[in-house]
Amino acid sequence: MQAVIKNLTSEAFWLRLAFMLVFAVMAEIAIPIMMLLVLVQFVFGLFFGRLQAEIYAFSSSLSKFIFQAFQFLSYQTEAKPFPFNDWPKASGLPKQDES
Repeated sequence: MQAVIKNLTSEAFWLRLAFMLVFAVMAEIAIPIMMLLVLVQFVFGLFFGRLQAEIYAFSSSLSKFIFQAFQFLSYQTEAKPFPFNDWPKASGLPKQDES
């Protein structure tokens, strides 16, 4: 019981909860944006036969942000994602067939 009381009166406990709420909201906003990017990239690939580089780069970094947010939310890390750290770097565009 003492541990519960200690946690309930701990400033760090409540501060982490506040950060968790912020990152949960940010992830809930980011996921539909990611789904839209997936759809747009699919349509672009369907009509032009290749990936659109800007969409690829942004979706790469956005997916890394979502991963970082869920890592923090699930207590896998104490490192806070963007805006408390740099925005994740995008992966390079994969080689594409020119056929």
